[in-house]
Amino acid sequence: MTQLPNDDPDLVNFLCQHRPDVPPASPDLEQQILQQVKAYTQPPLRHYSRPRLVLPTLAAGLVAAIVGYRAFIPTQPNPAEIATLEGFIESNWQGTVSNEHLESDVWHFTDLDTE
Repeated sequence: MTQLPNDDPDLVNFLCQHRPDVPPASPDLEQQILQQVKAYTQPPLRHYSRPRLVLPTLAAGLVAAIVGYRAFIPTQPNPAEIATLEGFIESNWQGTVSNEHLESDVWHFTDLDTE
């Protein structure tokens, strides 16, 4: 997009010769504006059809929030599940700290540079 020069006398003369005339003002224009302002400042009529939906919508949202919150709370395990879990952890821990490794499971590090 090209920018028009600000000091082009031909353009300025052309625009001055061909500018449109300003239309004459309406004699009652001020009264028309004031009437429109008065019409907009009157309180609107209270004709609502949706307020009956607000309370059920809020109630449904509250129920959904409670159900959703409770779905993310984990349940407490019963004593049998806790005992099973403790036994599993103890048996695996004993397997990791005992020295009873099979020979194939032990890595032997040797100095390979001395060969």
